[in-house]
Amino acid sequence: MSEARSDIEAGYDRDGYAVLERLFDAAECARIRAIGERLESFRSGEMVPVMNPHREQPELLATMGDARLTDWMRRLVGGEPMGLQTQYFYCRPGTPGFARHQDNYYVRAEKGAFASAWLALDDVEVANGALVVYPGSQREPVLEVRPIPQLSTFGQDPNANKQECILPAAYRGISVPVARGGVVLIHGHLAHSSNDNKSADRFRHVLLMTYIRVNMPFRAGYAAKRETFELGARAAAT
Repeated sequence: MSEARSDIEAGYDRDGYAVLERLFDAAECARIRAIGERLESFRSGEMVPVMNPHREQPELLATMGDARLTDWMRRLVGGEPMGLQTQYFYCRPGTPGFARHQDNYYVRAEKGAFASAWLALDDVEVANGALVVYPGSQREPVLEVRPIPQLSTFGQDPNANKQECILPAAYRGISVPVARGGVVLIHGHLAHSSNDNKSADRFRHVLLMTYIRVNMPFRAGYAAKRETFELGARAAAT
């Protein structure tokens, strides 16, 4: 194992997240972004997040099944990874951030059995909606939630900022800028949110890809309707 890879794994185990810098190049990001712009949410001008865009644009499965991601996920979920869910975010200027949450509040999988890869297709900074993470919070169980005032749903999933997880006060949030092509690896129990996009003209295109260990139970969800699917070479063979 390389020293850099070991440091990334140690950081993920300690903090519940890690950043893979510039994992995808500019041309790859442009191709994925172009796929996102084919989706009806973009073409209509609504530009709200799209749940499971791989079902409409199966080309996205090539990204999710890329060995640069699945090699990491095999280690992070403790076994062979299956695809579970995708989501495409546009985060145009003026879009409010996603409220603080744990992904496993929704998925209800075994702790450590699933993780996500958050692929930045634009340069992401605080001004245009960078993630906010709470390092170490992945050690918590699934937390209770409380309702919060919903000030705006402009460009956002209508359920994205209606409630937040109740996190012990010891945890402090930090923003995570990511250059285009970088990937944030996210533990299923990590509390995280995102900044509002307060920029004048900068979108924050992101492809979120969620993986789960093979044969693990999970909650499908009323809106997400999650279903596992094969990845990479195994998908091509089916």
